[in-house]
Amino acid sequence: MAKIQEMTQLSPTMEEGTIVKWLKQEGDSISPGDILAEVETDKAVMEMEAYDSGVILKIIQGEGTKLKVGEALAVIGKPGEDISALLANLPKPKPSGGAEQTSAKSFPSPSASIDPGDSKKGMVSGVGETKTSSTETKISPSSQNLVPASNSPNQGQTAASLPTAERTNGTSSQQRGTLRVLASPLAKSIAIEHGIDLHLVIGTGPEGRITKKDVLDSLNKGTGGMRVGSEVPVADEIVNLNGMRKTIAKRLTESKQNLPHFYLNVDVNAKALESFRKEINEFQVSQNPNSPIKVSLNDIIVKATAAALKLHPKVNASFQGDSILQFGRVDVGIAVSIDGGLLTPVIRDANKKSILQISSEVKELAKKARDRKLKPEEFTNGTFTISNLGMYGISRFTAIINEPESAILAVGSVEDKPVVENGVVIPGRILSLTLSCDHRVIDGAVGAEFLKTLRSFLEKPNLLLAVG
Repeated sequence: MAKIQEMTQLSPTMEEGTIVKWLKQEGDSISPGDILAEVETDKAVMEMEAYDSGVILKIIQGEGTKLKVGEALAVIGKPGEDISALLANLPKPKPSGGAEQTSAKSFPSPSASIDPGDSKKGMVSGVGETKTSSTETKISPSSQNLVPASNSPNQGQTAASLPTAERTNGTSSQQRGTLRVLASPLAKSIAIEHGIDLHLVIGTGPEGRITKKDVLDSLNKGTGGMRVGSEVPVADEIVNLNGMRKTIAKRLTESKQNLPHFYLNVDVNAKALESFRKEINEFQVSQNPNSPIKVSLNDIIVKATAAALKLHPKVNASFQGDSILQFGRVDVGIAVSIDGGLLTPVIRDANKKSILQISSEVKELAKKARDRKLKPEEFTNGTFTISNLGMYGISRFTAIINEPESAILAVGSVEDKPVVENGVVIPGRILSLTLSCDHRVIDGAVGAEFLKTLRSFLEKPNLLLAVG
């Protein structure tokens, strides 16, 4: 009997997926475990396996289609089997994210310019589109002259009778949204040719109508609002949310709403840390001149954090409703920025690994993350997360906790700052760390003790050689 192959949930947070590529075609024989297609989830491009044996009788959804988990992808059955009734009873897939179908036209730009290409269409663009005579040009609310529309509070006034400030640059955007320009066709044509904003031209014709002479006078006097650079402003753009961005928005909003965050900050004297890193890298170059493993400050921070977590299990924990789970393992997630969002590949048992092992693993996982090739087991079930923006020159910041974890460490840049040693002010190299804590799990003193230990490891990194 023919069966439906559904969009399967390939990761714990997956709600929908996009078919990137079909690896099997109609008529192909398959067995459980065969890879049917590559599917882009909210985290990565992953392989979708078959769960039934048979022949692919029908591919229902083609490449590029986005479907929710559980929706039909294909029909698998015996060769020659009649599947017409099965196909007829399939529910039609609902479009994912109705907002994605919304045209940008529903959200007009607040300041579109005179467009000569639309002058024959007889339309005035703005909040809603109004038909006008064929001589009027498409002009946005922010580039129309100051004659009120019928619903304006100044109804009955002409541009000439309005206060001078309202007829020039002083006009508010709210007033412009309800006013349209009065100008002769020739005046509009000249304005279009020279990129003049008719809002800034004072009309001397009947009822304040702008004439050719008014435009030429403004042009000669330089008071016509000549635009600098491009005559057409950049239009607003609607960027539809991809699956990853939707997940980020949902989970971080929930974290910020549900977790009582509090923050602890500490400055670390990073001179010894930088020297320690330099010594490691110089040694690596001497041992492997062709392919040395270069260690970053972040690799050492990961090792130091893992060592501190092992000594402070109350920070390496998770809130479980009516209990607190203290993890026996130390799995540290590393926030990695990728196109369209971020992922947190996890270094398993980071406290048991050397700095060189951590460095190699971070590089490998970061590359897989940017290529969207991470497997679920490589980015889920972490116990703690580190987010480092120091490479962007960020001094310090606060991060949002990645549930179900109870803390996240925000790492800033190393900066030159004066420090006091033995009562003397000397140049220093300072690294700022900020710990975000879930107060349901971690009290202030607990978080402070953890940071104290972490700072000791970073200011005396040789201590890391003594911990495992």
